[in-house]
Amino acid sequence: MAEYEDYQDEFEEGYEEELEEEEMLEEYVPPEEKPWWMHWALPFLVSVVVHIFFLVAALLIVFEAWSGEKTTKIIEVTKPNEITPQEYDENRPRDVMKTPLVDAEREVERPIIELDQEKPETKDIPKGTSFDNLSNKNLDSTGYIDAYGIGGGRAGAYGARWGHGSLVREGGSPGTESAVIAALRWLWRHQNRPDPEKGMSKDDPECGGWDVVRFQRWCRKPGACPNNNPNKPGAVPGFNVAVTGFATLAFLGHGNTHLAGDFRRTVKMALEYLIRHQDSEGWIGRESGVDEWIYNHAIATMALCEAYAMTQDPWLEEPCRKAVQCIINAQNPGLGWRYKPRGGDNDTSVTGWMVLALKGAKNAGIPVPESTWQGALNWFDRCFNPLDGHTGYQSKFDRGSVIPGVNDMYERLPTMTSVAVICRIFCGQSRKDRRVKKGVDLLMKHLPQWNPARDPKALKVDMYYWYYATYAMFQFGGPLWDRWNKVLKKVLCERQRRGGCADGSWDPVGKWGMVGGRVYSTALNALTLEIYYRY
Repeated sequence: MAEYEDYQDEFEEGYEEELEEEEMLEEYVPPEEKPWWMHWALPFLVSVVVHIFFLVAALLIVFEAWSGEKTTKIIEVTKPNEITPQEYDENRPRDVMKTPLVDAEREVERPIIELDQEKPETKDIPKGTSFDNLSNKNLDSTGYIDAYGIGGGRAGAYGARWGHGSLVREGGSPGTESAVIAALRWLWRHQNRPDPEKGMSKDDPECGGWDVVRFQRWCRKPGACPNNNPNKPGAVPGFNVAVTGFATLAFLGHGNTHLAGDFRRTVKMALEYLIRHQDSEGWIGRESGVDEWIYNHAIATMALCEAYAMTQDPWLEEPCRKAVQCIINAQNPGLGWRYKPRGGDNDTSVTGWMVLALKGAKNAGIPVPESTWQGALNWFDRCFNPLDGHTGYQSKFDRGSVIPGVNDMYERLPTMTSVAVICRIFCGQSRKDRRVKKGVDLLMKHLPQWNPARDPKALKVDMYYWYYATYAMFQFGGPLWDRWNKVLKKVLCERQRRGGCADGSWDPVGKWGMVGGRVYSTALNALTLEIYYRY
């Protein structure tokens, strides 16, 4: 209980109101020291205001009767899940809720680990030919720098994640960076944490994670954050592990680990949550009760491997290796993955997440057989339509994944094509490959649009598509990336919530928002805006 009280006192400090200096310095005058006239000033003032109010109201009634016209007041009600877009200026940071962070005040329990040697530089390796870079774009170096202070300068796959140079050079801006920070602060405020009043202890299996549905228990005034998609209300609690993986990746993507950074305790609690949900075989989130639980495993493995790559902390090595081996063993021979390990079915969506998880594993120093990468490429080839560059969900002729009666009202965007493009590059294919180029051409015909209207022809919001397509276009580079990025930044930064408890989050109005809710939308969009220094 003492530990909880210390934690709660520390957390509550972050939410104290920031008083104006004048209010803090204002002197209190005891009643007996007040002049005699001050005892009558307030009642007299109230009486005057009330009389003036009734006098004005009476005059308005008389005027309306005299004019013979009846005034009608029009009140516009804003729907809870729709916001007016904010004017976006990429050179101007948005306001962030000014609650002081207390997340990193305590010292970490695990020591920072110094590596014996750094990986060799890869600046002379052609694009798309090395797994030593997390990104297939050539970086300044690939030296691992634990806690960002050992070895050379902050560079490479992880070292300069919040560096201004990379941010601006690759297309980011103060506007995008402040949006990321606001999103991280929203996620920080809504993480499950020890609180007996809410029935959660530090030993609770859900402590440290994010809840797709019940995150609202952590909401503070004014009012809870809305969590319904206006087109199909609801969210699926079986994906708590997956959204926790997304949220963890968002913090890692901004340079925070469980050993360093402003949110290091947030990351530590999240990693503990993911490991707590790993079973003896190595699967993460299998107990969730949903048929598609394998998404939990893939995304959680991404997060664990990225944290391990950034720190090389031995605490993470075994969970990562076990999780990665599960993925390798679950692959259908010579092809991809779907919901059941070696179940004979394949789909592009699950295969994409598995490839991203394995890419992080490779970068962390965990070996992945060459046949595993080739099997994924074989699957993407099987679903590739050479006529238009489209990649299907389970065949070259289908138009993507939908849940009948749930999100089939949304426009069919080339989401699986975006998955295939980035995964082809991560599996070692050249950007000059015709399959990559035709896929990119198709993506450029479907730039991001935010239009959550109920007209089925206008439902174009798909944050899953934007995430994959943004990473694909960034890897492809050039003028096409510049064009995509310009549109994306405006769409996401204008639609981010401002003010109140929802400040920094995004409404779950996208195609998959009714599955992952506000936590999913916020974490995924933060990851998308971290593209400038993450991959």
